[in-house]
Amino acid sequence: MQVLGAGEAVPHSLRGAVVAIGNFDGLHRGHQELLKVAQAEAARRGVRWGILTFEPHPASFFRPHEPVFRLSPAPLKERLVAALGADFLAVASFDESLAVRSPDDFVLSHLVQWLGVSHVVTGYDFHFGKGRKGTPETLKQLGLQHGFAATAVDQVTDDADGNAPFSSSSIRSSIRRGHVRAAAHDLGYRW
Repeated sequence: MQVLGAGEAVPHSLRGAVVAIGNFDGLHRGHQELLKVAQAEAARRGVRWGILTFEPHPASFFRPHEPVFRLSPAPLKERLVAALGADFLAVASFDESLAVRSPDDFVLSHLVQWLGVSHVVTGYDFHFGKGRKGTPETLKQLGLQHGFAATAVDQVTDDADGNAPFSSSSIRSSIRRGHVRAAAHDLGYRW
């Protein structure tokens, strides 16, 4: 698996890839289902697939004096992404210049110019751009303008747990309360 730092040149072999976008803290079972959608779309298209994530975590940028309980700091996230079979991990710097970008500018600068995506996969609740104005529907519309497709994956729930949604927040809560078995169940691995 190749790791691409912010703005690093993307090899020709990775251009036209399918890209899953998100923070993916913990890469829990819900995230894993989203990544399966990206991987299947890449196989259907005969292209590579990878993940676009952000460092530092946006919460650290917006609230620098509040520690962020990360389930998967950057080095662990990289190992998890590799274990899940991604061809690459692109890491965008979450800084002032990214925080003030409009959704249109983010799509143009990061998805079109930097990564050259053919298809983007996000969660149903993904928001991006200044003021979190961009949505999965925004991505679909901008994709039509810029030549890529977009898929939003519905909330993934645990049928064994009364259709409870998988979420990084609930996993953090389980760990804080010492419920490590519940956290491992939702993560799909031991934290």
